Amino acid sequence: MELAALQDRRMALLGLGVENQALGRWLASRGLGFAVCDADPDRRLDADPWKGAVRNWRLGPGCFDRLHDFDLLFRSPGIPSLRPELEQARRRGTEVSSQTALFLERCPAPVIGITGTKGKGTTASLLDSILRREPGLSPHLGGNIGIPPVSFLDDLSAADVVVLELSSFQLQDLDRSPHGAVILPVTLDHLDYHASRAEYVEAKAAICRCQGCGDWTLSNADDATAGELAARSPGRSLGFRAAPPLEGDGCWSEGGEIRWREDGRVESLAAVSDLRLRGIHNLANACAAAGAARLCGASAAAVGQGLSAVESLPHRLEEVAERGGVLFVNDSLATTPEAAAAGLAAYAGRAVVLIAGGASKGGTYEGMGTAIARSAAALVTLGEEGPAIAAAARAAGFRGPEAADCPSMEAAVRGAAELAPAGGVVLLSPGCASFGMFSGYAARGEAFRAAVGRQRPEAGGAGPAGLRC
Repeated sequence: MELAALQDRRMALLGLGVENQALGRWLASRGLGFAVCDADPDRRLDADPWKGAVRNWRLGPGCFDRLHDFDLLFRSPGIPSLRPELEQARRRGTEVSSQTALFLERCPAPVIGITGTKGKGTTASLLDSILRREPGLSPHLGGNIGIPPVSFLDDLSAADVVVLELSSFQLQDLDRSPHGAVILPVTLDHLDYHASRAEYVEAKAAICRCQGCGDWTLSNADDATAGELAARSPGRSLGFRAAPPLEGDGCWSEGGEIRWREDGRVESLAAVSDLRLRGIHNLANACAAAGAARLCGASAAAVGQGLSAVESLPHRLEEVAERGGVLFVNDSLATTPEAAAAGLAAYAGRAVVLIAGGASKGGTYEGMGTAIARSAAALVTLGEEGPAIAAAARAAGFRGPEAADCPSMEAAVRGAAELAPAGGVVLLSPGCASFGMFSGYAARGEAFRAAVGRQRPEAGGAGPAGLRC
């Protein structure tokens, strides 16, 4: 997208979230005009950052009608690429792009993209932490982690390296791939957004399907879908996993060490004890970050230093407080059954009271039910999917006490505290989306934190089976 070509095109931003606000500022700084289409009738922003660039505001119902009036649309990640109005616009010759696509086209630095169903933000943060400790490397972190990369595009040079967390929403519409692709496990998610699992996986495939022979993929060796996606790249293919053995080149942990094999040569990168994050899934994330860092030229010393510097990110197995011997953990970003199961496994050996439930994302709960039966001492449910999760747990053999159908996070935390013995863990790991009760996973996590803060300092005792909130 050359600037001269953009000047002659009728452009529109579809949705005015964080990414398109950053893109709007970037376009305005270059004297480019555009329209804004957003379903919120009150979405109009302060005009100062836009320098008069907005030529037309289409707000409220019908904002996406007649999109063929434009030559180029920049889709917000929250707007499905297969939305009928977009499909119709494409058929009539309108190009659909995104802030991510524009960034990849114009970025002068190598880009390392990280995708998968869960663990993207943690892996991206670990990789960024490692690269910052390697002299001579200048990393920039962005993407789904909350930093639109176009916001630092003008600061980049060929000597830098960019780490991007990329969701399926951001990968859609891309016709080019990052130089390096880290592919975490790809499970079932976002069927409230994607047409099918196949369409979800196809969106993820953009991470590497347009790579060249000089590019690389680092994929999870325990996940068949991740391997299938990596096989689409003509570039170099490596693997990672949390435990041995690992065939071929890549990164894994063995004997208390994180190890790296390249061209048959094995070296130790760090001690597993350097990692401050809980859970076997986070050990796998650390191996992914360590391997990607080596491919970027980072030393073993930088790997160890970088891994040890990262603590739990907000809403990701975040240890909020201890009250009367009970640890309260916020894992609100566990919005899939698989993520909730991983959260439970992170506290193996302790009496875990699980708070679960929320809005459906189109998945099923058999695996989560098995994890609850295996690892949870008690179950607290809330939201529309609470009964389905409880039913799956009972079908898998769970016989612990329950606090069912809690009307609020306050009630759920109170019920969990009553069921938790001293030395136990109250874990918010919902396995579901937050919508219906909260505006997003972060708001849900903040509500959990606030409710924990209001708990009495003394611990509760295990309550009766069948307790209702």
